[in-house]
Amino acid sequence: MRIPWKPRSRAAPTTPVHMSRPARLPGDFLDELAFELEASLQEARRQAERLAILSELQRVTAATAQRLRRPVTIMDLIDSAHDESERQRLTELVKRLRT
Repeated sequence: MRIPWKPRSRAAPTTPVHMSRPARLPGDFLDELAFELEASLQEARRQAERLAILSELQRVTAATAQRLRRPVTIMDLIDSAHDESERQRLTELVKRLRT
């Protein structure tokens, strides 16, 4: 004689339903949104940094072009620095712009 199969009943949850965290499936839309938001924030930071670099280089290059009364090269820009620390700062800005 066969005994009919009965599914096991699950134990009652120990945490009340109203206090439990919402169930989330792996790869649910909330995870997707969080990933996209983080990626967009990183891209916005990169773009903000690039805009700051471009703005600073444009300001210094325009002043150099006005002083020299001709179009300028990167070497003109770097040579326009008042001291070694400014030369290094301009060089670093150009490097960061081109990477």
